[in-house]
Amino acid sequence: MKSLIIKLYKKCEKLFKYLFFSVLSTLLDTAVVWISFHILNLELVISNTAGVVTGFFLSYFLSLKTVFDTRQGIDAFAVYGGTSLIGLILANYLITTVYTFSVGYCPEWFAFLLSKGVSIVLPFFVMYFMRKYLYIWLNKRRKSHE
Repeated sequence: MKSLIIKLYKKCEKLFKYLFFSVLSTLLDTAVVWISFHILNLELVISNTAGVVTGFFLSYFLSLKTVFDTRQGIDAFAVYGGTSLIGLILANYLITTVYTFSVGYCPEWFAFLLSKGVSIVLPFFVMYFMRKYLYIWLNKRRKSHE
């Protein structure tokens, strides 16, 4: 069993690192959203956008080299920023839709946590795979121009 877990980790090491860094950025993201929405009484989409952007910067600096094996540069930042924008649009759609549908059926705090959770999970995988393949393409492009 132990060797199976080690094999799985080695095979998916970058995904696990990305997951760990995403958990850290998600904790920061969720704290910003919670404070913005519940304490500062900002609208949900504005609060979520502030949280996602905050988490974006933490995630970018933690994962660029260790997960995606690419060096920093304008093009790498454009890939990360562009995929984050797509993730943000998807996350804002999901958090608004799930919150709107669930708030009538459960306590508001649970509707918030449920909607935030849904808005984290799907964009996580969408952004990971977009970034993975775009950085492979970018690294090949950089090598061909050297």
